[in-house]
Amino acid sequence: MLLLENLHVSYGPIEVIHGINIEVKKGEIVSLLGSNGAGKTTTLKAISGVVKPTSGKIIFNGEDISRKEPSYIVSKGIIHVPEGRHIFPGLTVRENLLLGAYMRVDKEIRKDIEKIFKYFPILEERKNQLAGTLSGGEQQILAIGRGLMAKPKLLLLDEPSLGLAPKIVSEIFSIIENLKKEGITVLLVEQNARKALKISDRGYVLVTGNILLQGTSKELQNDENVKKLYLGR
Repeated sequence: MLLLENLHVSYGPIEVIHGINIEVKKGEIVSLLGSNGAGKTTTLKAISGVVKPTSGKIIFNGEDISRKEPSYIVSKGIIHVPEGRHIFPGLTVRENLLLGAYMRVDKEIRKDIEKIFKYFPILEERKNQLAGTLSGGEQQILAIGRGLMAKPKLLLLDEPSLGLAPKIVSEIFSIIENLKKEGITVLLVEQNARKALKISDRGYVLVTGNILLQGTSKELQNDENVKKLYLGR
């Protein structure tokens, strides 16, 4: 579904992604692991068109989208849930969900909101509440729900557990795992390597803009470097 080929990304004269290759197959959850500053968020921004690669290719379902605008990329089914949630605090929960369907022209939007409410009952309870008054965990669930309202083929999730209490983190990862059952492919950027690898099919370890390791989740969980650097063993 997604292929990054020798991808380079720079901010001005500083190159932060140094020719990485990543593959995501339809129906997978693939984790992109690494410490702060490794280039994980930049990789997602390049895929969603927020930043443009300096060289290399981003292929989605056989089409080169490397130089396409974000709106076009969204129309193709790539939806980015960014780090920090970025919900609209002055709008209600329901209004935030409706904005997720901004580019849709079909007649299933109302039906899909009800589906989101079934997935996430807390959002139905809070549907008329201003999003800015939700807890951090509720805002993260809302951000994921808003992303799902765009009917993604590929969902890019950037640090969905960041800053959340352990119980809420477990709920978020359970939600991500259930997305796979709904047929949604997920590329997950996450510092909580233990949780990420538990629900992922495969993973990549990014270190200062380079892919250091890749493999199945089981292989990465058993790798001594991963254990030492990311699993606390």
